Amino acid sequence: MKIIFCFLLLFLQVYSFAQPKEDSISLNTATGIIQGSLFTPAGKSSYPVLLVIAGSGPTDRYGNNPMGVAANSYKMIAEALAIENIGVLLYDKRGIAKSMKAGKNEADLRFDDYVNDAVQWVQLLKTKKQVKGIFIAGHSEGSLIGMLVAQKVKVQGYISIAGPARGIADIITGQYAQQLPKAAAVVDSLFKRLQNNQPLDTVPPYLASLFRPSVQPYIKSWMKYIPCEEIKKLATPVLILQGGTDIQVAPSEAMLLKKCKENVSLILLDSMNHILKTAPADRRKNIATYSNETLPLYPGFATAIVWFIRKND
Repeated sequence: MKIIFCFLLLFLQVYSFAQPKEDSISLNTATGIIQGSLFTPAGKSSYPVLLVIAGSGPTDRYGNNPMGVAANSYKMIAEALAIENIGVLLYDKRGIAKSMKAGKNEADLRFDDYVNDAVQWVQLLKTKKQVKGIFIAGHSEGSLIGMLVAQKVKVQGYISIAGPARGIADIITGQYAQQLPKAAAVVDSLFKRLQNNQPLDTVPPYLASLFRPSVQPYIKSWMKYIPCEEIKKLATPVLILQGGTDIQVAPSEAMLLKKCKENVSLILLDSMNHILKTAPADRRKNIATYSNETLPLYPGFATAIVWFIRKND
């Protein structure tokens, strides 16, 4: 029994030593400080780092938001990659969680603000001597942000995770076509008016939240970027990761995105949903996974990222 106990103690010491380290890191911007976490491999003096750009809405650095998502998906990515000797930088977007004070008034916020923030994070990583290479991964809305960042600063590779190929106007209009068909034509018309800088004089009450005056400038700044066009401009290696049971971004978007640019790798993970967990196609059961933080990442998801980074590091 004494020998077994000593062995277990030794195992626990080694296991503890191997755990990734999470350090606080901050970015000073003109409107306030953006807070993040840098996960680093244990015992390594140099390593590549993956910058993870979160999806839409009030999503924090770990991949959670107060609208029913408690998945810890981004944190799980960071922990899985750090064990494979890859650092990961996660951050709370401006106006979200611990970066709340860096937020802007809704009427002043633009899509490019998120792009510029991510560019500054890359520039900050470049000043750290232990970082030997930088990769970008953008999830959902973050996919397009990541494409734009990779055009502005040199990185070793770019990963689109559940990123659409079409523009936001087409995506939202398509969603209405499926869920509320009679409203689709109205939604399309309102987007076109915004695109042509025409005022939205009358908006149906059921669309008032989507097209409220304070958010219109942000939508206009977002609409001018089409992922299919932006991915063509990338000079860095590209990996597209997509779940087969994603009920927010259809697998067809990933397939279309791959067609937009030559020499792009696409990995389709059959039963992975939008929060990067194993889930059935059934909508109710799929959504139930969003609030279950105990579910691990989809098997093979982190492995695909490690493969891509090691291939291009």
